[in-house]
Amino acid sequence: MKTNIYACLLAGGKGTRLWPLSTERFSKSFVRIGKRKPLIVETIDRLRGLAGKKNVIIVVDKAQSRLLRKSVKGIPQRNILVEPFGRSTASAIGLAAIKLKADDIMVVLPTDALIKESSAFRKTIKSAIKFVKDNENVLLCIGIKPKSPSTAYGYIKIKSRRQGIVYSVDKFIEKPDAKKATELIKKPKYLWNAGMFVFRVKSILRAMKANSPLLYKELQRIKRKNKDKEKAYKRMKNVSIDYQIMEKTKNLYCAKGNFRWCDLGSWNSMGELLKSDRNGNLCFGKSTLMNTKDSIVYNSKNKDLGIIGLKNVIVVQTRNGMLVCDKKDAEQVKDLVTSLK
Repeated sequence: MKTNIYACLLAGGKGTRLWPLSTERFSKSFVRIGKRKPLIVETIDRLRGLAGKKNVIIVVDKAQSRLLRKSVKGIPQRNILVEPFGRSTASAIGLAAIKLKADDIMVVLPTDALIKESSAFRKTIKSAIKFVKDNENVLLCIGIKPKSPSTAYGYIKIKSRRQGIVYSVDKFIEKPDAKKATELIKKPKYLWNAGMFVFRVKSILRAMKANSPLLYKELQRIKRKNKDKEKAYKRMKNVSIDYQIMEKTKNLYCAKGNFRWCDLGSWNSMGELLKSDRNGNLCFGKSTLMNTKDSIVYNSKNKDLGIIGLKNVIVVQTRNGMLVCDKKDAEQVKDLVTSLK
């Protein structure tokens, strides 16, 4: 039986930590900075040699479906799966899985990450696909070697090597505090969890049935009767694929990615996109800084932004709003968004 490879791109999410650049109706996936393409378009371009556009499936919530169709060209309409509302990565991945055949292989990718060295990325994914082809009923995640003691990412602890860059998995570690993160990056067996997965359709559905029976039941309900999708989604847990499935399964493996990766999860990650000036400031747009150091200044409006005498701050001005905060509080922006509602 022929094995087809499908790239499943997750384009939902609210992007609250990158507010006001991203919002509920304009997630990080559609953000473009400077002359760069939107992140989702960059993700599709990176798939050349792995999956053609007819084998790209995009899962997006209803609020952003129109934006997706404007941003992305060449993807068949049947391959755009619209969720009634954003739920979780588990729900989005399951929605794609029930549309495919049992032996099809899914390469699940978020669309809000910055990846450099595309050739190394493709090499990693090809090794992951080969492992899934060669081994029955396995689930595989992608881990990235940490380059800093980040508290923004979860970690994966790997064990013994199984095949090439693929290792067995010991456990997942939730986002650590600064002290713990500093300890983890000194140990070669701890990798960043990039939120990328490779598996056969039948393997992930089998794991869902065993570890999250409610999710599996509702997905089968959607498969039988698509018009009940909204009711099914309301009954699903808003819990990620990591918590619902991956942390519970015994057949999980990890491919060690050898490429530079950055999840644009907060304003502090802008260092991957913007160049710093002689005072350590990262700036985009029209701005004038005086006696200001080690700050992030982002201005997407065609109006001057002036800043005097600040240090280690984030100042953002977009058509959606304005943000001013200390860099150490960047992870709390999502709590601010909740308060603004």
